[in-house]
Amino acid sequence: MERQTNIIIGFLFCIIGIFIAPLLYENHPYGEIFFLIMLYFVPALILAIVNGILLRLIEQKVRNLTLKIGIGFIPLLILTLLAIGKESPIQFIATFGIIGIGITNLIWTIKLINKKPVANNV
Repeated sequence: MERQTNIIIGFLFCIIGIFIAPLLYENHPYGEIFFLIMLYFVPALILAIVNGILLRLIEQKVRNLTLKIGIGFIPLLILTLLAIGKESPIQFIATFGIIGIGITNLIWTIKLINKKPVANNV
């Protein structure tokens, strides 16, 4: 997948994650959803950009398919560790990041598995 496609898909799913994440916490009222979108717009964009660049680098540099998939899910493990901590803005960012980046990495993994190998004709 192209880097721009990864970034756009990741960002859109992070925005959807901002809609879903308040349902997981009691102290985030759902009525303030547009305030949350304005507040967490930049962190969602940063998460999507970093994830898109990471996925593209993995796709270019790593040869083994299993290793590509394993390294691709490391950001999800880091976000999961951040989401387990005490309730804070970082926990909320990690929660919608898990939703957005998780779906993006799942789509990337499926496309990576279904990709046809290219023959080296010299």
